[in-house]
Amino acid sequence: MTAERAGKLERSLSLLDVMALGVNAVIGQGIFLLPGLAAAMLGPASSLALVLAALLALLIALCFAEVGSRFDSTGGAYTYARETFGGFVGFEVGWMLSWVGIISWAALSNGFCVVLGKLVPAVNHGALRYLVSIGLMAALAAVNLRRAKLGAAISTFFSVAKLLPVAVYIVVGVLHIRGDLFTPFAPKGYGATAEATLLLLYAFVGFESSVVPAGEMRDPQRAVPKALLSVMALVCGVYLAVFLVTIGTFPGVAGHKNPVAAASAGFLGEAGGLLIAVGIVVSVFGINAGAALVSPRKVYALAERGDLPRVIARVDERSGVPRAAVLLTFVLAAVLSLSGTFKDLAILGVVARFVQYIPTCLAVLVLRRRDRQRAESGGGGGGAARRGFRVPLGPVIPLTAVALCVWLIANTAPGKLLAGLAALVAGVPFFLWAEHRRRRGAAQAG
Repeated sequence: MTAERAGKLERSLSLLDVMALGVNAVIGQGIFLLPGLAAAMLGPASSLALVLAALLALLIALCFAEVGSRFDSTGGAYTYARETFGGFVGFEVGWMLSWVGIISWAALSNGFCVVLGKLVPAVNHGALRYLVSIGLMAALAAVNLRRAKLGAAISTFFSVAKLLPVAVYIVVGVLHIRGDLFTPFAPKGYGATAEATLLLLYAFVGFESSVVPAGEMRDPQRAVPKALLSVMALVCGVYLAVFLVTIGTFPGVAGHKNPVAAASAGFLGEAGGLLIAVGIVVSVFGINAGAALVSPRKVYALAERGDLPRVIARVDERSGVPRAAVLLTFVLAAVLSLSGTFKDLAILGVVARFVQYIPTCLAVLVLRRRDRQRAESGGGGGGAARRGFRVPLGPVIPLTAVALCVWLIANTAPGKLLAGLAALVAGVPFFLWAEHRRRRGAAQAG
């Protein structure tokens, strides 16, 4: 099954480009901070909580891999929900993802100023902070106005660059690990395992960003599952190695605000602290580069299907880029960045995760049922559906993934849930307006 093909978008993104988008979206500043938070709960046993969190996140990623292997158009979870559950559910998913993408880009550009300010203090003060923040977004938008491949190349470069300091930290740190720092393994027992797993689970979110620009991938139905599973394996390996090195080389890891920098200073000297500081800056820049490419595609996907004015979905013939979507996303993100309202709106990101995860996991079951119904009626299962990736164990993984999402919702602050619900309700009038425009257009065409 394939959704409507994405106009004149250029299919130039390789498997490596797609993987880089996923790595950039998942690995951020948290990798340098989480070992201290988790160790304060479980001690060295936090490494087991990390593996458990990775396995739970993998359940959701597997669902994205199966559903994503059925579609070849841009939009990610929005496309999956719209094609599986209809226009309204699809619109609400796309509405949330588009706004959260814009808000996140505004927040990330400001986050870049914060981490850069630790190396260059002047960046964090006065007008210079705004100039750097807006300048960063403008530069990345300009790059993405040229070609998707160029934006992806920058994302790929910084995806590799952010891993280099981490690789040095791991390789050198392994030589300094002390076995005695792993005993006792669980000094406080295992009572906080669920809490630690919940904390670490959020360290793996973001992988879904890599599936959004499917309309610009060379072979999306093969690239999406390969990229998702590769990203999850790579991220889990990197996180686990960082945890083990940090715990095994730094006795004061538990509760430390910047444990990786402190540990690296122990076995790399002053250069270690600088290495991690630069690594954080590069990491946050890489996330910005990925957001600059992915966020406009979320807006484009809604416009292409008529859920936003179709003028936003226009694609430049020479570059194959949805320029209107790129410019609109940049302008809105810049306004939010300058006004500071992104800080209040950032809480919508929590609910947005569930809004895309739950429909995608349920879509696995619905689309399989449709395959069976077509097969029974003699219609076949659809070429792409037969070729696509299939999650093992029948309905076990998608149902477990949905249950996991419910668990996450139950552990989410009520204020964040209410804010997300309000955002969903706010989208209803826009959906009705889009439906009215569609009906009027159909009537005029008839």
